[in-house]
Amino acid sequence: MKYLHSFWAVTKREWIELRRYSFNSLVGLALYIGMFAALFSGAKYIGQNNYALNDSLEGFLISYALWFMAMAAFSDTANSIIDEARKGTLEQLYMTEIPFVWLLISKNMISTIIFSSLFFIIVQFQMLITGIQLHVDIISIFVILFIGLFSLYGIGLIMAGLGLLFKRIQNLLGASQFIIVGVMIVSPTDIPLVKLLPFVHARELIMSIMRRGISMFQFSLYDWLTLFLNSSFYIIVGVVLYKLAEKEAFKRGMLGQY
Repeated sequence: MKYLHSFWAVTKREWIELRRYSFNSLVGLALYIGMFAALFSGAKYIGQNNYALNDSLEGFLISYALWFMAMAAFSDTANSIIDEARKGTLEQLYMTEIPFVWLLISKNMISTIIFSSLFFIIVQFQMLITGIQLHVDIISIFVILFIGLFSLYGIGLIMAGLGLLFKRIQNLLGASQFIIVGVMIVSPTDIPLVKLLPFVHARELIMSIMRRGISMFQFSLYDWLTLFLNSSFYIIVGVVLYKLAEKEAFKRGMLGQY
C-alpha cells in the first residue's frame, strides 16, 4: 500500500509542477511547433518535383514528433536527479522508506502519460499545419509508447547515475540529441541490428499504425516480444548501473554535495 501512496504522491507533485510552470511548457511547445513548420516548409519546397521525397513527408512528420518524445523521455530522469541535487532535496528522498528507484520509475510512468498527451497534441497541430492526414489510433499508439519509452528511461537511469557521480552532465545530454536523431532516421530494414537499439522497434510500430492504419492487435507475437524484451533489457540495465553509481556515491559521501 505504501508504494501506491508514494505513486499517488509523485503524481500530485508532477501535476503541481506542470501547472505551476505551465508558461515555460507552453513556450517550449510553441517553439517546437514553429521549428517544425519552418523545417517542413523547407522540405516541401525541396520536394515539389520529387515524388519520393513528397511521399516521405509523412514519415518526417511522425519522426519529428517521436524525436521530441524520445528527447524528453531520455533526459527527464537524468535532469530530475540533477535538479534534486541542486535544490538539496535528493538526500531527503533517499531518507524515505520507499526505495528511490521506485520513485524514479513512478515518475517515469507519470511522465509517459504526460509525454503521450503532448505527442497527440503535437501531431494534431502538425496535421493542421501540413494538411497531411494520419491514422491516430490513440489506444494503440499509447500502449506502444508506454512500453517503448521504458527503453529510453533505462538509458536515462544510466545518465542519472553519471549525474550522481559527476554532477554536471548537461553537455553529454546535449550531445545525445544527435544520437537520438540518428536513431529516429536509421531504418532496421536497411540495418537489421538497429532494431536492438532503444525505442527503434517501438518507432517502427507507431509508424505502421499512423501510416498504414493498422491497430496493435494486428502486430505479430514477434513484434510484441521484441518490444517487451527491448524495453525490459534497457530498463534492467539502467537500474543495475544506476544502483552501482548510487553505491559509489554513498561510498564517497557525494550524495549531499553539488
